[in-house]
Amino acid sequence: MISFPYGMNFYTNLKNKTPMRKIVSGFIVCLFSLSAFAAESDSSVVFKASFLKNELQSYEISRTLYSLQKKDTTSYERICFRADVYVKDSTENYNVLLWRFSKFSINTDDQQLKQLIELAKPVEISCRISKPGVLMEFLDGDKVSTCLEEALPQVLAPFANQQGSIAHAQVARIYDMRETLETLMLRSVNLFLQVYGLGYTLGEIVDVPTEVNSQFTSKPIKGITRKKLTKIDSDNHLAILSSATFLDNNELKRALKEYLHLDSIPQGYFNQENMGSVVMDLATSWPLWTFEQRETKTGDNKYGELVEIQYIPYEKPSVK
Repeated sequence: MISFPYGMNFYTNLKNKTPMRKIVSGFIVCLFSLSAFAAESDSSVVFKASFLKNELQSYEISRTLYSLQKKDTTSYERICFRADVYVKDSTENYNVLLWRFSKFSINTDDQQLKQLIELAKPVEISCRISKPGVLMEFLDGDKVSTCLEEALPQVLAPFANQQGSIAHAQVARIYDMRETLETLMLRSVNLFLQVYGLGYTLGEIVDVPTEVNSQFTSKPIKGITRKKLTKIDSDNHLAILSSATFLDNNELKRALKEYLHLDSIPQGYFNQENMGSVVMDLATSWPLWTFEQRETKTGDNKYGELVEIQYIPYEKPSVK
């Protein structure tokens, strides 16, 4: 597996108060301009899994929630964990991937949430995928609930006899974090497998209907994802697919009004940017880097979410 030179950590720039929208937007613009460097003979790609039984690859998965007011970061929370992806079985019709999630951590000022994530236990789930790599089903996806099963009672214990809105709000945040982590593990599998089984022609734009889970509402919002194969690097066996998702404005407005407790949304008060990219190693059929960013601007405020999956190069044990 070759290393990927573009593996930038956007959250580092965010902590240094660099506007994330400009960083990611500029990167996407750069990706969309790379097609000029591809040879004419390298005009299309089919993302087809060619995983080998007993093969193992490792990734770091992170999810960052942030709020910006103008250029200042007003809130920041980052969850990170490791995913070891093992090809457990391979038949004529499908493969079974075993995902092991471990090494959970969180960057937050909330001590109860930090304690909860620090107590998280490793968890394994399996999924069946078609030979091209399309997700067919989770075989035991409900096992994600065991990750915080032991931690939850310990973290909630101090609130057992507490009354009042502050205590109730904190308990709600703890339960919400449990749901967030469990959902993120399943979501990362879907994000990891999103391009498999599909073919793209260099520079051609493909629109795909989608539904997006938003931080502003518990109900998915309908939209369109616009995808474009922006680079084929035959020498290094790389392909880059970029995407931008446009949500239904009316559904998003309704969600924002409820989230922000507004009676109405003024004209021009908000706009949305939802983008992503996948960098695929064509020689091995394993992704090297994937990100999905959703950002909504309301007046001077921005609310964003960034999910990244980064390949962890194999390190040989040191010999002393």
